[in-house]
Amino acid sequence: MISKANHNVGWLLNLPNMIKYLLLLIFLFSCSKQESEITSYPFKGVIIDIYSDKSQMMIKHDEVPGFMMEMTMMFNIDSSISINEYEIGDSLNFTFNILDRKNAPAKTWADNLKIVGHRDLNENETFDDFFQEDEIIQIGEKISNFNFLDMNNNEVALNDFAGKVKFISFIFSRCPMPNFCPAVILKNQYLINRFKENSNIEFIIISFDYNYDTPKVLKKAYGNIFDGYKNIHFLSSYGRKNDILNLTMQAGLGFSGIDEGDPRDINHTLKSLILGPDNSLFDSFGGDSWIPKEVEIKIENILKVNGLN
Repeated sequence: MISKANHNVGWLLNLPNMIKYLLLLIFLFSCSKQESEITSYPFKGVIIDIYSDKSQMMIKHDEVPGFMMEMTMMFNIDSSISINEYEIGDSLNFTFNILDRKNAPAKTWADNLKIVGHRDLNENETFDDFFQEDEIIQIGEKISNFNFLDMNNNEVALNDFAGKVKFISFIFSRCPMPNFCPAVILKNQYLINRFKENSNIEFIIISFDYNYDTPKVLKKAYGNIFDGYKNIHFLSSYGRKNDILNLTMQAGLGFSGIDEGDPRDINHTLKSLILGPDNSLFDSFGGDSWIPKEVEIKIENILKVNGLN
């Protein structure tokens, strides 16, 4: 007879070794603060945008040999730094720190910021063409219907999931950052397994790479990982640029560089959404620091409120 404890972790034992390892790194069950050493890297870059309320900056940084290619990404700024002293267009030298934690996602932050210059941004260095604050849906507002393709090339619409709770995330298959798209996949995997017996919650992961991520590409990348699960849907926006731009605009997800064709030119933020049975926004999660256990509780709450638990 299988014990309840063994049953709860049985799904983990059936995963490939690499997935098991990454899941354990990301942590998932508790917020324990047991920590290991901090790894730090010197960075150079230019400020693309500043989010004072979240103590974050969008920075386009140079390549860091042996660690990270040139790209644009969101950085958490150390709380000791007065973020209002900096401006968009400031060129910086700074330190990027990674703190691995035993039972929680890695913590990352930037400190030692030093302004070394200033320049005007080029048009292709901003996210302004993709979303404006007044176009982002707010809590309680409904997101517009969308139509994309699943991994078997079948058309799927948001309205196909009417009456159910939806958890929507965005990725692209060639994402090089382990704490970005790969982490989003793994966090979703935890949640999917927690709710695999509930047919009233659907997990929808959408690629915003409308030029490269065909249904075939997504199936090759993720099909085996989620084989046998009924509550997960990988959707391709291939050939549907206007649709994905409209959706990500509402969601508040910024991205650029798709049309350049080189994954090194693709820059993006992170955003996941909980939608209610009527497609209204219940909650959203930006950045790379959201904890799956906390999202699990929020999903349980909305299921209970709507009598779907």
